[in-house]
Amino acid sequence: MVVAVVAEETKFRAQLVLLLEGNGHQVAALGEMTAAAVRAAKPHLLVVALASGSGAADAIRALRAQGDLRLLPILCVDPKAGLGDTVSLLDAGADDAIARPFQPPIFLARVRTLLRRAVWAGDAPEEVVAVLTGGPIELKLISRQALISGAPVELTRLEFDLLAHLLKHPERAFKRDELLAAVWNYPGDVETRTLDKHVEALRRKVGAC
Repeated sequence: MVVAVVAEETKFRAQLVLLLEGNGHQVAALGEMTAAAVRAAKPHLLVVALASGSGAADAIRALRAQGDLRLLPILCVDPKAGLGDTVSLLDAGADDAIARPFQPPIFLARVRTLLRRAVWAGDAPEEVVAVLTGGPIELKLISRQALISGAPVELTRLEFDLLAHLLKHPERAFKRDELLAAVWNYPGDVETRTLDKHVEALRRKVGAC
């Protein structure tokens, strides 16, 4: 599996590449964060080490606007990330964010977690659950297709992930912070209306289900 790395600091990018390669990952070092560069690398995960602020967030939004890159897992490494910076990056479309300096085992664990999305990209062994159902709702995890009574329903990446998480635990009631941590990787005690908006959108799309 390929991990693409884009970083402003050449030295730090080399350090990330060395760390990843030393732990068995195939790495593609990118000189720029553009859709063309990412496509050429064909990564299963993109690690972004750009300065905090609108530059990094805007670059992520630009990638997410590309249909073929909408589902690519993105891990941000922010040199000065505070709570506000982390939330900004996650709201822009990043799947996770970690601040520098970090402990290598923590960084590598985040990488492994996001690479598990290979299950939904078709690289999963046959024994992995590929379909989730709840009443008339059916989620195909590999193709990431949502069906209601056999008819397709268009869900965003995070709407799909939220619904999948709920269907995986049909007998459990979740707290807000549990869902934000499980689906968005948000830190605890963060103030955001993201969950409310996604639940509202899901209710609208699944209707009586």
